[in-house]
Amino acid sequence: MKRYMKEHKIVVVAVIFLLIIIFISFLIKITFFANSKNAFYGDRLDGIDSVKITTSQVKDLKNKLQEDSIVKAVEYSLQGKIINIIITINDDVGIDSAKALAPKTLEVLDDDQKKYYDVQVFIKKDSDVKDFPIIGYKQNKKADFSWTKDRAAS
Repeated sequence: MKRYMKEHKIVVVAVIFLLIIIFISFLIKITFFANSKNAFYGDRLDGIDSVKITTSQVKDLKNKLQEDSIVKAVEYSLQGKIINIIITINDDVGIDSAKALAPKTLEVLDDDQKKYYDVQVFIKKDSDVKDFPIIGYKQNKKADFSWTKDRAAS
């Protein structure tokens, strides 16, 4: 064995060097990418299959909001556990009337869905107005929406 190692020093050193690099790479992967096999959201979405939001619920949500004469358009998106609703309203609508739209978004969700999902409501106008857009956020464990602070004129 010693004779073989003396005759093939370069090959032996290269193999040892390669094994060291593989070992270091493995340690780096474990350290920095330990959860790479998990989903993007980790285990935060466990149980989402039992509270899925159906396409009919999304249609009902949009229809319910668009029944109000102050609403121009409604957009819906779901990202993980957060329901995003963008509502475009008429330019002559005040903040209080706009905020009154947010509870309507919850009417199409059942109790289990309300306890699982967070809801964000973005209310905007087509024109540039200093008080808009406003954003309401309802955490799944809370009963009411919290709103962005009123903006000071700059």
